[in-house]
Amino acid sequence: MSPQQVAVAVIAVTLGLLIVLLVLYGRPRRSAQEGLPVNFSRGDPDAILENQRLQRILVWGVASSVVLAGMLTIYFVAEPFREASYGKKFMAASVARGEEQFRPDLAAGQTGANCAQCHGPNGEGGFAATDPNWPAPPLNNEFQRYTVDEITQIIKMGRPGTPMPTWGIEFGGPLNDQKIDDVVNFLQTLQVKDKYELPASITDGKTVFMRKCAVCHGQDAHGQALGQPLPTFYAPDLTTEFYRLGLKVEKVTVTQNLTNALLAAHSDQTEPTPDQITAAMAKLTTAQIMAAGKTAAQNTIMNGRKNTPMPAWQNRLRPEHIDAVLKYLESIQRVPS
Repeated sequence: MSPQQVAVAVIAVTLGLLIVLLVLYGRPRRSAQEGLPVNFSRGDPDAILENQRLQRILVWGVASSVVLAGMLTIYFVAEPFREASYGKKFMAASVARGEEQFRPDLAAGQTGANCAQCHGPNGEGGFAATDPNWPAPPLNNEFQRYTVDEITQIIKMGRPGTPMPTWGIEFGGPLNDQKIDDVVNFLQTLQVKDKYELPASITDGKTVFMRKCAVCHGQDAHGQALGQPLPTFYAPDLTTEFYRLGLKVEKVTVTQNLTNALLAAHSDQTEPTPDQITAAMAKLTTAQIMAAGKTAAQNTIMNGRKNTPMPAWQNRLRPEHIDAVLKYLESIQRVPS
């Protein structure tokens, strides 16, 4: 039986029981002739008080209990369905408001954040409205890469170093928390199963670079200034990245090896001197430095760099795409002069 049928059955049984009780034990009608006032009348004897009247009181008590039990039964049966129905209506209304923010019908006079002008009408990705050469990432796989809280924070604070502006009112944007929640709820309806930003059919590392890396590091990978809102931030030259990173990694390794050697020899000297480090570094081959730099570059691509616009790509690009980019970068490496 449905909850509505259960509720109707409970009400019918309750009313039927009340009618039976009233017919059997209801008080008789008063006579047309007015009787003596109660205070002039002799009270009922104990035989009545402890029998008929007591029985009537008990019957009404049972009837009241039955009514309350029926009402509570109806409430507890129907309330979860009412709450679920209200939740669906609330979410549907929120999604509709979020859609108006994401892709407003300008012809109908709707106004909103108009996220679709950069990210595509279905969140499939596109290019920034303020910079047609800057790819805007797809949002239809966002929830497979970030949590709801992280996505909400990204919308509120924007993306420093990119055309993505701040939208939260507490950060100077135009949207309050409710409107941002509406946008997030709408985004959930656009999600697809594939979390990666590039299709598996792309196998060329240079193509991956042009689609995802060139926007910051330049078409020739020689680096460039990012511009607003970080006009002083410069995306590094990737054609010398392996050598520069390799030098840093190898210097740490060399320093640690020299320190360990001094400790093993029980020398009074506890740390290597700059000249000792320089001499040890001079013994390294270019191939060693490049190999260490390649590993460091892979780690940077995978995990990003904190406090910079460089994001982590390991949950955004397929492993084969990252490998392809590394091979392409390896093919254009040079030793800086």
